[in-house]
Amino acid sequence: MAERSKAPDSSVQFACLKRVKTKHKTFGTNLMRYNIPPSTGLRGFLATYLLATAWVVQAATRNDYHYREEAIENRLVCLGKLTDFAACQCDPSNGDYSCINAQFVDTNVFLDIATNYDYIKSVTFHGNNFQDLPLLPLFGSGVQKNLIKLNLSANYIVNLNSNALRSMPNLQILDISNNEIVFKPSDVDFLTHTPQLTELYMRRAFTVTVNQTYQFELMLEMFRLAKLEHLKILDLSYNYIHTAPFQLACPFPSLQTLDLRQNFLKTFEVNETCIKNIGTINLSRNKFNVLSTDFCKLGDKMLDNSLILKNQFYCDCNSEKYLAWIQKSNKIRDKQNLTCERASPASMAKKSIIEISLKNLTCEPLSSTSLSSQKMPNLLINCMIASIIFLLPTILF
Repeated sequence: MAERSKAPDSSVQFACLKRVKTKHKTFGTNLMRYNIPPSTGLRGFLATYLLATAWVVQAATRNDYHYREEAIENRLVCLGKLTDFAACQCDPSNGDYSCINAQFVDTNVFLDIATNYDYIKSVTFHGNNFQDLPLLPLFGSGVQKNLIKLNLSANYIVNLNSNALRSMPNLQILDISNNEIVFKPSDVDFLTHTPQLTELYMRRAFTVTVNQTYQFELMLEMFRLAKLEHLKILDLSYNYIHTAPFQLACPFPSLQTLDLRQNFLKTFEVNETCIKNIGTINLSRNKFNVLSTDFCKLGDKMLDNSLILKNQFYCDCNSEKYLAWIQKSNKIRDKQNLTCERASPASMAKKSIIEISLKNLTCEPLSSTSLSSQKMPNLLINCMIASIIFLLPTILF
């Protein structure tokens, strides 16, 4: 029993490394050529590291082959230029075509789909490098009357070009999220070709911070000219919006969801007539530390449970009015989750807003955490480090 508890000697370690080398020739061929000190710990660590690396590489290779084999098995291999790309799958029976992370730079791939297939219902090109949408219609001159969904997210698109969506009269879902769009006056007609849109996703679609006011003016003009009377979802989250345009929701009489989360809004002053029928207005994770009197009045005009308002709120003796509004309002869907990020007194920090006593608020310097909560992260970190140190010999040997 005593012998078993000892760490294996160098000959055992050498034998283990030979087995690793034999089993994983791809990464282990040159393992023994390195001048490794005769430390069993170092050799054990190196063997574990190389083995883990091999597993990762082989897993990626297997996934690529699996993706390709799955496409062949399900008859999803594309025709034309897309045949050679395992990242592309084509299902003509359902009209579904996708190329994920294929790194295309030429938008002619859309013409290739239109050339080889008659029934096109859903097209997804995500994770490419198009940068510019074409000056002419994306799918050529033919009308794509069956096209319902078009996903152009994460393609580094900068220039939209006003004719790119022409000949898609029945398009209902458009996703141009995660791009680098810069609006130009010539782009304001971009959405005029898709009057049936019901969902428009522009999440992190434009991240330019220069001339932002002018950019929003062009975007609003694009919305106004589009006449999207059926639009139900507008996602403008994760952009660098500091001020919501006053008429933002007005071009969309059927709008049900307005998503503005993760921006830089400190207030929300919009046309109340245009938002009174919107079922969800997501303002979470912005820069709201307090709510103005005007915001509270606007909130009273909204539908019940329509506001999502999770932000880092400040709670002190100057906050009584807006905190009282939160406590009484039936407009806030997530009011149970709203807390005082900073508070005076410090004991109220992290407390639920609906549970705090307003009469106990003070005007001392705001504190973000109590003493006990400040100690907790350090305690957790120390526990994690201790656990790693304790388990490391077991992992390596």
